Amino acid sequence: MIEIKDKYQCSGCSACEQRCPKQCISLKEDPEGFMYPFVDIEKCINCGLCERVCPIINQGKPRSPLKVFAAKNKNEEIRLKSSSGGIFTLLAESIIQEGGVVFGARFDESWNVIHDYTEAIEGLEAFRGSKYVQSRIGESFQQVESFLKKGRLCLQGLLVKSQG
Repeated sequence: MIEIKDKYQCSGCSACEQRCPKQCISLKEDPEGFMYPFVDIEKCINCGLCERVCPIINQGKPRSPLKVFAAKNKNEEIRLKSSSGGIFTLLAESIIQEGGVVFGARFDESWNVIHDYTEAIEGLEAFRGSKYVQSRIGESFQQVESFLKKGRLCLQGLLVKSQG
């Protein structure tokens, strides 16, 4: 069972919530507006899946990069609207053109930052630029898993994943 003793040891990513087979984990807002997992102990079966997907508990050992690359989008308009030199847009367009799906953070109607996906190049604009607040992941991890199981490429931020 996931236990957060110090809230600074949690990113609020919701991976634990989405992996739980009994849906006994829910994210709740603290007085400062940040989301943290709470476990309904009555429903929990102590399977440990929540802990296995936690990126804070399961940090890899520090290592040096094998190679470092720098790049920028040649399209100045895209670059000015972006926070990654516009590279996200180039990668995302490539994934979509290959029939893939792109996930990213965007503002909703109430200016909350949520994660969503698009299968169209026109949908990428909402994902551009930094948001600088905790986002609501929603069901993004489950959606990515579902797309990957169907053999589709997925891009989240600058991390490309493929099934296999």
